[in-house]
Amino acid sequence: MANTSGIEIPELVLADIDGTLVEDATRTMTPFVRRVLQHLHKKGVLFGIASGRPCDELPNTIAQYEMGFEPDFIVGMNGGEVLDTSTGEVSVFDQLQPDRIKTIIEMMQPYDQVNPVIYREHLLVCRFYDDLIRTSEEHAHKKSIVVKSDDEYWTEPTGKIMFRTQTPEQCEEIEAFAKAHIDSTLAAFRTQPTLLEVQDINMNKGVALMEISRRTGIDRSRIVAYGDASNDNEMLKAAGLGVCMINGLPDTKASADAITEKDNDHDGMAHDLIERFPRLFEDFDIDQA
Repeated sequence: MANTSGIEIPELVLADIDGTLVEDATRTMTPFVRRVLQHLHKKGVLFGIASGRPCDELPNTIAQYEMGFEPDFIVGMNGGEVLDTSTGEVSVFDQLQPDRIKTIIEMMQPYDQVNPVIYREHLLVCRFYDDLIRTSEEHAHKKSIVVKSDDEYWTEPTGKIMFRTQTPEQCEEIEAFAKAHIDSTLAAFRTQPTLLEVQDINMNKGVALMEISRRTGIDRSRIVAYGDASNDNEMLKAAGLGVCMINGLPDTKASADAITEKDNDHDGMAHDLIERFPRLFEDFDIDQA
């Protein structure tokens, strides 16, 4: 593919996890993707991971990928947290305050079968316990707590509110409802077929990318970002080159400068890096087992 970004060798690559960096079925990183990331690290290109999950959870998740090195930056909560792994410092941005949490939860009351979930002190706080929460516990390595009343949701600030639905159709319905009823200070978007997230409009992965740019002195024009879902849109727009996975959502493709030729189940991000930045991979053995 032709590289029209003007970047011959990126100084930093920032990537989403699910739908981008790992396979869908296993949620694991393939050996080929791992080798490509290790090559980036060897060449001195900084690497960061950007997720909707909180920063206290992500190091354990990332350790399972066995990359052999630690990401330079970890972005959590859709951009609400930035962890600088060299210092251990976590910066937190634009949390939802208790009064806004109350407004959002009460706004969604017509959908009492939908499960509001928030992160709090290494726990998943939810309205009821079901198979979806059980799966979330397994993936997040967290325990859950069921509220006795909704006012337990707004006892302290949180980065975002997640609404779990039983079907994709129901999630589409509540997304339309939320967008029609929230004010301009909030954003609502699906990050999975059955998961709607609501957060401050100013909290996004694009803001986190700009924070990393500020900290490192790397101009955003030298940063490449990869993503697949709506919570990646602002990150792709803020990067010097924003690349959407071919398996990505339509609005995310529209936010990107380019689209991969392969999906996340076929090492799409890794192949895109190799083809887009040939100088960086001149000594990379693509056929190595």
